Amino acid sequence: MRYTLEVQKLLNRANQESIHPKDAGKLLVQAIQIADSNEDVELGYDLRSELMDKEWGLSDRTEFVSLFSWMLNAYDADPENYDIEDLLWKYKWIINELYSNPDVPLEQIQLVLEDYKRRLEEKGLGIRSYYSKQLNEALYQQDAAKSSVFLDLVNSVPRDELSDCNACEMDTEVTYLINEGSFGDAYTKALPLIQKQYTCAHVPVITFCQLCYMAIRSNEPEKAAELFHQAEEGLQEVENDSSLITSIGNLIVYLFYTDKDKGWQYIEKYLSWADSTKTSRRFFFSLNMAEALKQEDQEKKVNIELPHDHPLYSAANRYKVKDLYDHYYDQAQQYAAEFDARNQNNNFSIQLEKALS
Repeated sequence: MRYTLEVQKLLNRANQESIHPKDAGKLLVQAIQIADSNEDVELGYDLRSELMDKEWGLSDRTEFVSLFSWMLNAYDADPENYDIEDLLWKYKWIINELYSNPDVPLEQIQLVLEDYKRRLEEKGLGIRSYYSKQLNEALYQQDAAKSSVFLDLVNSVPRDELSDCNACEMDTEVTYLINEGSFGDAYTKALPLIQKQYTCAHVPVITFCQLCYMAIRSNEPEKAAELFHQAEEGLQEVENDSSLITSIGNLIVYLFYTDKDKGWQYIEKYLSWADSTKTSRRFFFSLNMAEALKQEDQEKKVNIELPHDHPLYSAANRYKVKDLYDHYYDQAQQYAAEFDARNQNNNFSIQLEKALS
């Protein structure tokens, strides 16, 4: 059929190695429109799955939730036609995305979690991944009590096809120890990741970034420098993965303790990644920016190119550090208030206060 040839051409272009994920996504949206106009549900499903794969590596996942909702409806209408494990794996991504959006009520997230759990059990799968999603959120909130509860629950259930990989689970335990405040324990736990005995798409890059941040905060400059070097090497391999903006924020803090000139270069290079997202990734980046800029002379003026849609943008490209600091501090405060209101606690506000103390 002619429309399938059109779709295949778009797919071929979208899967070129040199293409940016955002441009690939635009081509896949065109392909989806063609499939939908021809009422080809199976093709539409496959294309949406591929678009989700592309958007996974972006900080701005504009289509993520709507794509998955469509796929879930298509699966429920004809479950024999689609791979349930791939769908459930993407369900895990969606749970993260809902948690990271302060506009999504807790009640709705709980309903989604229970639906995910039901689907696991119906297919004879374990619920380790169900607990993992709640553990990850507790760690993002630095909620020590809930983190401990859910870590125990995760480890009480055997691994299965929907469990996070060994690298990711180990990185999660490293994050737990970082939140506990023990750099030595976290570093020791991370040694198999540091030595790259276990790896996946984002691990150990995010591990290096977290540990680098904690090392400089813990007055371990030599280890911090070593970890920064390893993080930079890892980032070169995923140079278009803007979903790593939170990890890059950790490195910016490190640089403002050790090499402010390079820190400003990082800000200029990566700022657009943060400004393109409205989720918790933006909160954590704003927190890191405020913490980094606090190390700089507030009266100093710097030459830096901000994105044109940045609220402080000036054609002169010259800014007072205090104005930049105030912008990111206010932004972090605003997001903290939104998340705390949704989560019915003050966990995000506490993290902001801790970072700037």
